[in-house]
Amino acid sequence: MLKRNNPNRDNIISYMEKFAKEKEYYIILDYVNDEKEILESIKKLVGKRVSGLIIDSKQNIHYKNFDKLSVYINGTKNFEEKEKVCFYYRLSAAGKLATETLINYGHRKIACIIEEKDNSILEGYKTTMQKMGNDIDPLWTYKGKNIEDVKQYAIQQCLNEEVTAVICGSKEIALCVYKFVKKTGINVPDDLSILVIGDDELLSLLDNGVSAIELPIVDICKESVTSLIDLIEKREEKELNKEFKPKLIERYSIKEPSQNKQGEKIIVVGSLNMDTTIEVSRVPINGETQLAESIRKFPGGKGANQAVGAGKLDGNVYIIGCVGNDISGKQLYHSLNENHVHMDGIIFDSVLSSGKAYINIDKNGESTIVVYPGANKKLNIAHINQYKYLFKDAKYCLLSMETSKEIIEYTINLCKRYNVQVLLKPSAIDKICDDILKNIDYFIPNEKELNQLVNTGESIEEKSEVLLKKGVKNIIVTLGKKGCFLCNGEYKEYFEASGFQAIDTTGGADSFISTLAVYLSEGKNLLEAIGYAIYASGLTVTRYGVQPVLPDRKLLELYRDEIYSKYNILKSED
Repeated sequence: MLKRNNPNRDNIISYMEKFAKEKEYYIILDYVNDEKEILESIKKLVGKRVSGLIIDSKQNIHYKNFDKLSVYINGTKNFEEKEKVCFYYRLSAAGKLATETLINYGHRKIACIIEEKDNSILEGYKTTMQKMGNDIDPLWTYKGKNIEDVKQYAIQQCLNEEVTAVICGSKEIALCVYKFVKKTGINVPDDLSILVIGDDELLSLLDNGVSAIELPIVDICKESVTSLIDLIEKREEKELNKEFKPKLIERYSIKEPSQNKQGEKIIVVGSLNMDTTIEVSRVPINGETQLAESIRKFPGGKGANQAVGAGKLDGNVYIIGCVGNDISGKQLYHSLNENHVHMDGIIFDSVLSSGKAYINIDKNGESTIVVYPGANKKLNIAHINQYKYLFKDAKYCLLSMETSKEIIEYTINLCKRYNVQVLLKPSAIDKICDDILKNIDYFIPNEKELNQLVNTGESIEEKSEVLLKKGVKNIIVTLGKKGCFLCNGEYKEYFEASGFQAIDTTGGADSFISTLAVYLSEGKNLLEAIGYAIYASGLTVTRYGVQPVLPDRKLLELYRDEIYSKYNILKSED
């Protein structure tokens, strides 16, 4: 016998049937609206000659000799002691676990939205917030009469600018929250962490997966069926009241509050490609055929790599670019989204396929690349204009020359209008006009690119001076296993490499640039940012691929003391 409004009704029926069939028993089901109808329901079931009863009730129901053949299930501990065999969980414990989880992630301003019938969740939330020393703003909690009430009033009240996380009392409330955040441009989990009471398959499919507190329904159903069959077959009285604990199912909707650590906004305008990496003993020359030792596919493209690199380091990063409406495009989109990149500026093109890059890597880790632009060619000025609002409060813009000259020039002028500093990586180009160079804040070529672009001067220092005179504010020449060279109005300085052994150099420059931008965006001085960038690049090239191996913040910060010591850097204020 089940209450019709039990939120876990369908799951309970499914699991009860499953466990009963395993013991060669069958269930007969009846629903009640409230406690008053339970006795009549029991009489009806006994009239159908059932062998025992599983009862969804807080009250002990006496009927003939079925006192000894009844098992009770509850979502609360508030049941009568006369219920000799009762299995239960506490919604308040689920609320407590959810709140503890978010606090342990660093959240202090946590909203809690429930329906009235789930008030115990709110009790657990309030108790835990108070116990762990957190204030509770009345606007952070809402107890709706029904889901329509929640939709109309709760979301806008609770999800104010202060709140960094929300506990949803059900999957239905979570869906309402997701609809709101998508409409308002809030990013999960970068801007808002979400945790739901009660797991469901839908939550694993929504976005990149929503974390949940799993209620112990399966365990309760199994124990209830097993215990009832024991009562039926052994005819022995049993007294057993047992609590089952909820547990956390972690997915990708929770992270440390971004406002605690994120720097200023970074925008990436660039290419998105699916990379095919071909490992060979040496790169083929004209007319030569080589047998590949392995072939791998990874999400790539300089724009996407730089955005993912920044996202993994907890940068506040946005990307503008184009992908095809194909499998590769969806994989590229997923990789960006999974790594906390804001996706406002991504457009799916229905005509061209996603860009492709074919990369030959020799046994020394050196590479050559052939790129098919595909949908990247559809990136145009109208596209940039559509998302120019992103530039209004941005600090840095990352550009590479894989996009058209027209896009580069227009974006740089837009950056100048909004006082956004430009980091430019020259690639696949032999010449850059002086009008572009004079508006570049950080110009980051490798040694080969520097030699192609600057014909005067012999050394790296002399060529960098030429660029400095043309108006570039900072020139950073990446030198692979030799480190890098910095030239600006204050410094002309070499930085030695990290010393990591290179396996695949493909994404080293992208990792360097994205790390440089993130640490500058957080107020680190240029020397600090370069030190971190060298180590990020060094870590990236120790494995094949780019995006999957870009270092996250936790890994890079393990080298913090080594970086400051190696480069004799004076630390900025944290």
